[in-house]
Formats: sequence, C-alpha cells, structure tokens
Amino acid sequence: MFFGQDLVKSKVEFSSLDDNEELNIAYGADDKFMFGAGVSIESVIINNKNRKLKFHIFTDDISAENAERLSLICKNHKTAINIYNVNAESIKTLPSNKAWNHAIYFRLMIADYFHRKASRVLYLDSDVFCSGDIGDLIDLDISGHTVAAVNDPSTKHIIKTDELFCTSFAEKGYFNSGVMLINIDEWNKCSITEKSMKILINDCALNALTYYDQDAINVATCGSVLFIDNTFNYIIDLNYKYKCDENLAHKQASLFHFVGLTKPWHEWSEFYDECKPFRVAKLSSPWCDEPLMSPCTKHNYKYAAKHYKFNGRYFRALCNYMKYKTLSG
Repeated sequence: MFFGQDLVKSKVEFSSLDDNEELNIAYGADDKFMFGAGVSIESVIINNKNRKLKFHIFTDDISAENAERLSLICKNHKTAINIYNVNAESIKTLPSNKAWNHAIYFRLMIADYFHRKASRVLYLDSDVFCSGDIGDLIDLDISGHTVAAVNDPSTKHIIKTDELFCTSFAEKGYFNSGVMLINIDEWNKCSITEKSMKILINDCALNALTYYDQDAINVATCGSVLFIDNTFNYIIDLNYKYKCDENLAHKQASLFHFVGLTKPWHEWSEFYDECKPFRVAKLSSPWCDEPLMSPCTKHNYKYAAKHYKFNGRYFRALCNYMKYKTLSG
C-alpha cells in the first residue's frame, strides 16, 4: 500500500441497506463536484433499483449541506453511502492545472483503501451519469486483470508516451479512467498505485503526460486491462455541440461520461438532450431544487458565450463574452 494506514482521517456512514452489498461504487471529489457526484449516485440507484449498492466518496472538502443531502439519498433508497475525509497532503504537490486540481488523484487512493476489504470496486468520475442497468459489470469476470475499462478515443498524445515508457498503447489499448472496475487484489499485487505515483513525481516522465492521472494509470496497468464495451463509458464532450450538428449521444448506453469543461450541471448545457440522464436523476435527488450553475470563471464565460450563440441566444452570448474579455487569468 502506497498511502498507508493514515489515509482516512475520519469517516461518516449513512445506510439503509438490509443486506450485504453486491457492488461497491467509489467517487473521488471535492465539494465543487459534489453536486455532480450526488446526482450521479442517484442516477445509478434509480436505474438499478433491485441491486444492493454501496457508495463511497473520498474527499478532503465537503460541506455540511452536501453531506446532509447524501444522507437523504439513503433515506429515500435502500443503499449506503460512506464519506471518507482523506489525508491529501501527499497528492497536493502532484501536477495540476486550471481544469484539474489534486482531487483527480483520489482514485489512486481507492484501491489502497479497499485492499483486503473488497474484491472489486467500480470507480466513477463525478460527471458520469447512469441511464441503464449495470448488472453486467457486477457479474463481469475480471480474473487476471487489474482493471476493466473502456477504450479512450482521445489518444493523439500516446506516441510520445509509448516512446518514453515502451507501452505500445496503439497495440495494447489505452483506456479512459473515468469508469474503472478495479480488481483490488490484482491491482495491489501489481503495485499499480505505487507505479503510477512514481511516474507522477518523475519530472522527466511528466513531459510525456497529457492527462496526468489517466496517463500514469494507463502506463502502470498496460497489458493487464480488460477492455469492455463503451456502453459502460460513453464519452460526450458537450463543447463539440457548437462545432458540429450531430447528436453526440447516438446510441443507448448504461453510463454516459461528460468530459470537457462544460458539464450537465452548467446552465449553458440546458439545450442538449444528451444531458437527460443527469436531469432525470437530479429531479428525483436531494439536489432537485438546486439551480444549474452560472458561469464563475473565465473559461466558464467563454464556453457559455459559445453555447448561447450556437443556440441563438445572442444577447446572453454577448453578455458572457464581454465578461470573458474583462476577466484576467
């Protein structure tokens, strides 16, 4: 184990389960993404009502209001939610940028924590929303594999990664780490967390990384991944909506993953049918009265302006564009 016994500083447990869980599902999120994580949990539950599911949130920042809302999920459904306040000092020095802060590395803590506590854990990003049954993941045989995951189409950068790490992703495959069914024993036997962390603290290696945590995990697990159908991680970038007219979500899927800087909880995503799994779950969740988020950063205003213009809301587009131009940084 890389993070050791002092990983979890405190834990809060909510439960209405009357039996052992069929599947543990884990998230890593700070309070800014708890809106998404909470609605994601709701979406999984309402689409898998006959499943016994237990959820785990790893965080170092959660408001009392969001913790209370998570407890309400357990009052409304037969499920369990554990919140872990983790020691994040060791990951705060890892590479980050305006889009990703240290919370992206919480997923590396999960397999450490569950060592000898569970055989498998499904990790989900907070921008993954369920629209169907995930029973195939519960029953999937992942013996001999560190992780089951979906191929990531955004792999233009893997050539330089292959050159540095001799990984041959073009042949063996490169996966998106937003949905990972983790084989806890195999992951720990192969020291995946340790290998990933060594890459992330190596200044020379960082030059080859584009998606920091995802690239490091891919390098560490290369050759031991079970690739599964993309219905379990159907990737959508809403910012492509104003670049092309096609409906991005053109197939049925169990899990929709909204990558990029525009999320379903942003108010400028209100035009798109692709966000339906989020909206349906939000309406039945403790966040049902929570308004969609308004722009608050320079990047927010930029993308809001583009989406409003694309959808014919020209005055709102102009207002957001002017705000974008006046903000610094």
